Amino acid sequence: MAAPITASDDAGPEHANWTRKTLAIVALCFAINMADGVDVTILSFIAPRLQAEWNIGPDVMGNLFSAGLIGMAIGGMLIAPMADRVGRRAVILAALALMSVGMVASSFAGSVTVLFAMRVVVGAGIGTVLAAMAALAAESAPARHRNLAVGVVQAGYPFAAVFTGLIVAKQLPVHGWQAMLLGAALLTIVLFPAAWAVLPAGKPAPGNSEGGKVGMLFAPALRARTIALWGAVFFGLMVLYFIVSWIPKLSIAAGLSETNGIYAGALYNLGAFVGTMGMSVLALRVPLGRLVPTMLLLAGAAMLVFGSVTMPVWLTLLVAFLIGVLLQGGYNGVWPIAAGAYPAEIRATGVGWAIGVGRGGAVVGPMLGGYLMAANAALPLLFAAYCLPLVICAFSAVMVERNKVLPSSNN
Repeated sequence: MAAPITASDDAGPEHANWTRKTLAIVALCFAINMADGVDVTILSFIAPRLQAEWNIGPDVMGNLFSAGLIGMAIGGMLIAPMADRVGRRAVILAALALMSVGMVASSFAGSVTVLFAMRVVVGAGIGTVLAAMAALAAESAPARHRNLAVGVVQAGYPFAAVFTGLIVAKQLPVHGWQAMLLGAALLTIVLFPAAWAVLPAGKPAPGNSEGGKVGMLFAPALRARTIALWGAVFFGLMVLYFIVSWIPKLSIAAGLSETNGIYAGALYNLGAFVGTMGMSVLALRVPLGRLVPTMLLLAGAAMLVFGSVTMPVWLTLLVAFLIGVLLQGGYNGVWPIAAGAYPAEIRATGVGWAIGVGRGGAVVGPMLGGYLMAANAALPLLFAAYCLPLVICAFSAVMVERNKVLPSSNN
């Protein structure tokens, strides 16, 4: 289990039990993470059609995948830390506005350059909101349910991605990829007034400036867990975004039709939802330092089977589902670890910088996959190449937990 935050880091006695207000906050965070899931994964579902219409290769498509991830690094490192200074509510609302504007503009993009720029804008909003929501969910939940709350919020992402894949599979041939992006934008726009009404005004954390808060991540008591957390997120996202970005294309390469390739992506995300919810519940009883690496190592085995073994369609789809359960379910356990790794006054800063650093891995993952596919790398080699970073992610997660004994408020 993640080490509990010290009493001085919690707001007060209202954290002893769930209330309607705290349930509403966590539910809203879940819904916003659903919007994140739609905004990120929809590009992978429309990628084959976009490549065909614009006559672009997998290397260029890999760059478009990475655009949103570059934006997430910007949001996580430069914008999200403001949540520790001005409060969670203002930053989350600003992030939703960025996502809405970027998605609407993406639906009208007429060139790779414009689409790349707008995906950076969308990513900046997503990177910001991911960090702020993890902090807000951790602070809203009772201390004994903090891992559960943060994990459930993370499940919103794959939950939405399942339905995104199913809808795109049916509607993309009829309405085109531009309409798919516009529909995703409308979902984000609808969430803005809900967030305005539900999110608490919040109080900025007292004390240090934003720059000082970043420096606090490397205080003697926090340095080891910060470095380990950055390693876990970097290498985990390297693998995760390779799979998320390319699984429809990889499934087609494994012998499935375009439609079944999209369904494979949807089943992966269904597995990710099941795995994330399962991880969240198991985290109440099983230490995350044991649960997370176990799931990640099993995910590597499933990836090798997917890339190396010739299977009928139904079995290929089943393995895609299992990869989702184990890979994203295991990786999403890193976020409860991250939320419990820092005291409240630097929690958004700590999670935001982990997101930002991790997006370096997320950028490398799909780009490397695109270049390997452009070089006609065999599927077994392609999947084997991503097992090493998965092992490093699992080891780093263990090290965060081993170094996670939060300092008292006097340190």
